[in-house]
Amino acid sequence: MSVERYKDKEVTPWTGEHLHRYIEAKKLVEQGDNVLDLACGSGYGANILSEVLNTKIYAGDIDPDAVADCKVEWKNSKSVHFEVMDATSLRFDNDFFDVIVSLETIEHLTAYRKMVSEFARVIKPDGTLIISTPNIKVSSPDGKIVNPYHAQEFTYNELKDILKTEFSEVTISGQKYKRYENNRVSGFKHFMEKLLLTRGVRKLPYKLRNGIFKSMFKSALYPEIVDYKLFGDRDFIEKNCHVLFAVCKK
Repeated sequence: MSVERYKDKEVTPWTGEHLHRYIEAKKLVEQGDNVLDLACGSGYGANILSEVLNTKIYAGDIDPDAVADCKVEWKNSKSVHFEVMDATSLRFDNDFFDVIVSLETIEHLTAYRKMVSEFARVIKPDGTLIISTPNIKVSSPDGKIVNPYHAQEFTYNELKDILKTEFSEVTISGQKYKRYENNRVSGFKHFMEKLLLTRGVRKLPYKLRNGIFKSMFKSALYPEIVDYKLFGDRDFIEKNCHVLFAVCKK
């Protein structure tokens, strides 16, 4: 498994995208649920999921150093338990979890089918599995995977077929950046965003570039949570959405 992590305290072009996925996942968690956050990274997502009352969050990662950092960073979180986990060999009993969340994980594992099988084993019969992964038709449109950390990427149909081997219901949405989907939005704003994110200008401190953008448009330079949306139309997803967001039931 290759490693690619978003740090909670980093401000990056992908911060809003990552947070939006966990906010959407949290909507499917109910009070009192046992929840697995697999490939928890720096733990920010487990913390978001724990905002649902009376939940027990088991947050796991294959990297011992990442887990150790989480235990320090989130030591005051009473409902989150961090531990080292192997996605292909989970220690939990059958039918243990109400919800399993594993975002941007399946593209990193060569043994991804074993991971999906393990999820099916440890989730309750009425439980919910939430998985996200890049849409290869958008992220790597020529079929050559651009991201060096990804072992593979999937099309809409490929992801659905993999998940359907273990889950009877699979609904796939697409996550898309929507800040400029409304044509009435200032074209100048879009131009300034692209200018401030060009290669040469990117060498300037983000704080400076963000300050310039905020002074002009009253919003952050990098996309925020509200700048993303989930779409349901398959044709639109396949052509336009960078990330596939699957919700599965046994």
